[in-house]
Amino acid sequence: MNCRILNNQTTAAAATIKLAGAGPRQVSRLIAAERGASFLSKGNWLMIKNYISTLREKLQVSIWPIPMVLCVYGFILAFLLLWVERNVPALDSALHFVSMSVTSARQVLAAIATSVLSIGGVVFSMTMVALTLTSGQYGPKVLRQFLSDRLSKISLGLFLGTSIYCLVTLSGYGDTDQPNITVMVALLLTILALAGFIGFIHNTATDLQADQIIQRIGGDLQRLLDQLVEEENLVGRNDDLLAWRRAARGIRPVVVAARSNGYLQTIDYSSLVAWSVEHDCRLQVRVRGGDFLLAGTTLVKIYGSDAQALAGKLDSLHHCFMTGPMRTPVQDPEYPITQLNQVAARALSPGINDPGTAITCVDWFSMALGRIADRDLPGKVFLDGEQGSRVLARYTDFDGILKAFYAPARQFSRGNIPVLIALVDSLYRLAQLTTRQPRLAAIAREGGLVYEEVERGDHLPDDLRDFRQRYRKLMTVTGRLEQPGPVPGND
Repeated sequence: MNCRILNNQTTAAAATIKLAGAGPRQVSRLIAAERGASFLSKGNWLMIKNYISTLREKLQVSIWPIPMVLCVYGFILAFLLLWVERNVPALDSALHFVSMSVTSARQVLAAIATSVLSIGGVVFSMTMVALTLTSGQYGPKVLRQFLSDRLSKISLGLFLGTSIYCLVTLSGYGDTDQPNITVMVALLLTILALAGFIGFIHNTATDLQADQIIQRIGGDLQRLLDQLVEEENLVGRNDDLLAWRRAARGIRPVVVAARSNGYLQTIDYSSLVAWSVEHDCRLQVRVRGGDFLLAGTTLVKIYGSDAQALAGKLDSLHHCFMTGPMRTPVQDPEYPITQLNQVAARALSPGINDPGTAITCVDWFSMALGRIADRDLPGKVFLDGEQGSRVLARYTDFDGILKAFYAPARQFSRGNIPVLIALVDSLYRLAQLTTRQPRLAAIAREGGLVYEEVERGDHLPDDLRDFRQRYRKLMTVTGRLEQPGPVPGND
């Protein structure tokens, strides 16, 4: 291989190998390794972002981190104020009006510690009751919305932290101490904890309302879809499937199978691209975030010229896939959609029969999807530093997001004309927000399925007239399509 064809980053290293008697294959692998390192340096922060997002998700739905931090703060604050009280004489004269004997201070702190610890137990009990009610009424998937609420954790942490502060201060007093600032801070912490308790009661009563829960789920979905759109500008990606298939044509793939069971939570695509560049191959990712994996499920198919050499270097690929016992929204924008579907399904069950809650789910979903209705979504093909097609991924697209909500919602609301009308209204709103033919076609297709569902049902003429009127408006917006769907008459 002639060294002058190498890029600036690999010329010297490749020339050294050539002089040492290395063959063209070694030089090619060196170039690939350099390109992989270059790409990894560009996408490394995306990998770190995914890791931080996963860690934040775990901490966000855990009850213990915030109370634990506040307990540590209370412990440290007690030692700090005891030191200040003993080593800053000017403080005694400034706070002489709150000075008291050690015996009196111990009695006050003991009473505060006992009281706040008891109320902290009440806060914990109320939290468990709220979780039970939420799970029973709206479904266990909605628990994440309540567990992610910080106010209940802060309220519990304030009571526990105040109790620890009082106990540490109580045990740290000496017979010659003159307590002042430690007692004052204990009283202030008690007032702050009581204020947090009032806010916790108000917040709990608010969070148990269906509209509030749906709003929070819709907000989460909106943020996830916004992040999905932003990924378009993170690393090189496109939808040129033909170029990837052309590069992988005629090569027998090596299959990488999952080693464990569980939900796929995150995929490190940047490391996959770097690995494929380093080993001069193409990868096809057969799974995506939110899939449930069984041991032996195909994760990746590797298309490389030297299959035997690649077979011994697959361990690093397994580290690019993180699994867990439950789905998370880190790389799974359809997770909040399943939550909305669960709330809507329970609302439309015969025992509850609450179409209004189901319609609220439809409205918030259309709000979230409307944010990206006319925006580019990330491509399914990941590129290397030389803009070559490397990794073909299963990635969420607009049609998939649309179907993930409307298909179950249509099935749940079978025979419920108000909800079916709301579905068509939401599709009409989405159709107004985009001029892209493929997306208008997908919207028209979902509208046509709702229309067929209504026509098969037994509804009054007036109800059918209202539905058909809205459906005609939807077909008007998507009228640029060759076959937008069945259009009802004016009857």
